[in-house]
Amino acid sequence: MVPTARRRMRRAGRRLYPYLLILPFFAFVGLFVFWPVAYSVFLSTMEWKLGYATREFVLLDNYAKLLSSREFWDTTANTAVYTVFVVVFSIAFGLLLSLAISRRERFASMWQAVFFLPVAATMAAMAVVWRYIFDTNLGTLNVWLQALHLPRVDWLNQTGTAMGAVVFVSIWSNAGYAMVYFVAGLSAIPRDLHEAAQIDGAGPVRRFAGITWPLLSPTTLFVLIIMVVRALGSFDTIKVLTNGGPVGGTRVLSLLLYQEAFQFFDTGYASGVAVVLFVIVLALALLQMRVEKWVHYQ
Repeated sequence: MVPTARRRMRRAGRRLYPYLLILPFFAFVGLFVFWPVAYSVFLSTMEWKLGYATREFVLLDNYAKLLSSREFWDTTANTAVYTVFVVVFSIAFGLLLSLAISRRERFASMWQAVFFLPVAATMAAMAVVWRYIFDTNLGTLNVWLQALHLPRVDWLNQTGTAMGAVVFVSIWSNAGYAMVYFVAGLSAIPRDLHEAAQIDGAGPVRRFAGITWPLLSPTTLFVLIIMVVRALGSFDTIKVLTNGGPVGGTRVLSLLLYQEAFQFFDTGYASGVAVVLFVIVLALALLQMRVEKWVHYQ
């Protein structure tokens, strides 16, 4: 009877052992991912100024205030414009860079490192450098314009150029990130396919359209999701370059969240912005995953 009970305990221990191994991971994710999201949702139902001891439960008042705010909708429009341009051009330039690097085996690693440097660098520090480059009086760009006998441009303080400058710096910092994944995707495509197509008379464009691009679709889907998440979460570049100006022309949702929470200390309203941003990111990720039926896995 005793050996039978011991065998049962051993079997139960073996079943329980895998769950004990993954318990720290689930505890970490629950504590640092799910709990902050749940607490943000809770705070979004409260009227609370950061530092004040009293809170008032207002249910959906913060969301009603948010959705009726012209500032919120203007910021959402800025976020959409910024995200579309950054994602599309980062993926396009990353793909072009990866194609160029993959065709040159010599110094390929060096070129990958060079173009990946903006990703590895601290963007707040890099944004300070770019702010100097865009400076109206001493900036490198305006020095070049003057050398060409062209008028100076106030790049970061004009509505027509501020968003373009911010988008350009963001593409510069993200293209290398996309490039690394595309290089990995290209290396996984069998060369035999290209050689067979070349023997059949297919040119570079036809080989890219018929072989490279379809087989890169899993990588492209992954890079698309990552780029959208990175663009929607962009903060440091815009904060340093323009701080959302001029007149809110480059303010995005992540910057609005920061300003409401840490400049105006309206924690409940800022939590509402955070929840809306989270829902947008989640909806876009789920929408992008729906296109997986067009993805070719070899």
